[in-house]
Amino acid sequence: MTSTLRKIGAVACAALTAITLAACSPASSNSSQSGVLECTTDDSAEQAQVDRSGAGYFPKVTGTETPVIDPATGSEPTDKVLVKTLTKGDGPEVCPGAQVKVNYVGALWDGTKFDSSYDKGKPVSFSLSGVIKGWGYALAHARVGDRLELVIPPSLGYGENGYGQDIPPNSTLVFVVDILEQQGVSRQDLADEATLTGAEATGEELPAGITVTGGPGVEPTLTIDESQPMPTEQQVYTVYKGTGEALAATDTVLMKGVGGGWGYQGKTESSWGAEPLQKPVAQTPLAGYTIGSRIVVVSPIPAQAGQSGQSGTEAQAIVRVFDLVGKMEYLDSSGKPTTPPRG
Repeated sequence: MTSTLRKIGAVACAALTAITLAACSPASSNSSQSGVLECTTDDSAEQAQVDRSGAGYFPKVTGTETPVIDPATGSEPTDKVLVKTLTKGDGPEVCPGAQVKVNYVGALWDGTKFDSSYDKGKPVSFSLSGVIKGWGYALAHARVGDRLELVIPPSLGYGENGYGQDIPPNSTLVFVVDILEQQGVSRQDLADEATLTGAEATGEELPAGITVTGGPGVEPTLTIDESQPMPTEQQVYTVYKGTGEALAATDTVLMKGVGGGWGYQGKTESSWGAEPLQKPVAQTPLAGYTIGSRIVVVSPIPAQAGQSGQSGTEAQAIVRVFDLVGKMEYLDSSGKPTTPPRG
């Protein structure tokens, strides 16, 4: 079974394949003079949703090498993540958004185990900015070497949707986590204002029916004239060419976006009021494009025939306007720039 942590990460950042423009909030950190990663992110609002007192009801945990979570008999939490330190470590503090290596086991409130890295015989690595909120909030500010028990309410887990067949809707989740290593922290490396506003217009012609207005560095306006023929091929157009560095396939780009298209009755959505979107460049057609650029991505979606008595869907063409505002930078455990470790 695919690791639940992989599932957690998969649902944290929405793939940019629809009009919806969902943002992920990365953390930031700096290196200290002593060569030790120094946490600088203000996550006080998130930490207000964590109770580290050890009070409240925690299901019994047995086992040393491989922990076992017993079925719960007490009341489930309703709002905050409950954290109990089962074994206290003496390693460095875990920064918000850090890349960590852990062993873990997860169970439902009734004790049903749905995933375990202990069973697989191999720890996993992941970013705290790419998991469900309860995980990210609880592990931040713990210490390497800690063994923690987490009780996560649905609102900070998978909520009313649940996840697949393993995690029903509105599930309270219980985890035991061994924090083995802090491998580094990702942070935003945003372009300066001169780079964002100094992009030059390319004069490249957009397809009929697509109009994008607004200067570089400010939120654009996207207008779709659905009376014009719908585009039938995926294309990328450059409205403004930025003066920043070119993106490599190994980078993670930071973008602000506006989306709309044929089939959306003139509606558009914008991510400009939120944190920049993150997307691995390797999963986009953006390798070689420069920071500060404004691009238009046109993605046709063919009509789908109905199945099993359900009606089909009409053809659509999604149009997304992305301003490339920076990229993610990764710092190792000493605070020096490096490439992210593989999980």
